[in-house]
Amino acid sequence: MEVVLEFIHNPLAQSLLLGPLMGVVFAALFSGLTKSPGTQAPATVTQTRTIYVTKVVERNRSSSGSDDGMALLIIGVFSLVFILWKYAIYFDAVQYYLATAILSVLSFSVTTIIISLAKGHYTSDDWWFYTTGPMILLCVSVYILNLAKINFDPNIQQGALNNTFWTFYTDWLSEYGRNFMFAHVSGVALLALAIIFIAFSSIHYLALMNQRSPGAMQRFWFFLTRYTSFFSGKLWFIFVGFLLGAAYLLINPDFVANWITR
Repeated sequence: MEVVLEFIHNPLAQSLLLGPLMGVVFAALFSGLTKSPGTQAPATVTQTRTIYVTKVVERNRSSSGSDDGMALLIIGVFSLVFILWKYAIYFDAVQYYLATAILSVLSFSVTTIIISLAKGHYTSDDWWFYTTGPMILLCVSVYILNLAKINFDPNIQQGALNNTFWTFYTDWLSEYGRNFMFAHVSGVALLALAIIFIAFSSIHYLALMNQRSPGAMQRFWFFLTRYTSFFSGKLWFIFVGFLLGAAYLLINPDFVANWITR
């Protein structure tokens, strides 16, 4: 009974169960309905992208900008202080959602890879690199997320609850505390961005691989491939590695927070 109550009141424990469960269910549902690739299907990643993506997907790029320096600076400062305050209050919820996202994508990827392997979708070695690479990065993300959890003092959350966003930052936090919060939240933001990139890249290549097979699910896999094509290629791997490295330096209190304070 105590175990059940602990599960009900512990968001992290819920994420450890619900995240993988959702990933396995969706992967088994979608991959299980996909047939094996035919003899005429492209074998390698490059061939598949050329046939199904490069010739079909048209990318329209646009850019916009605004210039209102002082107002944006003032708004930015207040927004940053407010975000630091809110993060301290909802630290447990942030941990829960990030853990759920990581475990959901990881379990989805593992289940899809196993089913795809059983159905003969791995027709060349490069599929292994593009489908297992994101999983390795997700494991690194788990380590960094845990680092964020063990280095966050619960007293900070209590201080945020007992103060307004302005008094929390200017009065309650020390100089090191302000530097720590800025570095910590920046690191978690980069980690969240990296997780999003990894998730879409993993989904892209798993969809790219499965869409080679004709059947009821081909249109679904093609849809995923088309709308995640931005996250294809090897350059994203380097970029995500940079994000994770920067997140580690920011979250680890021995690095950026100490450097700024000195």
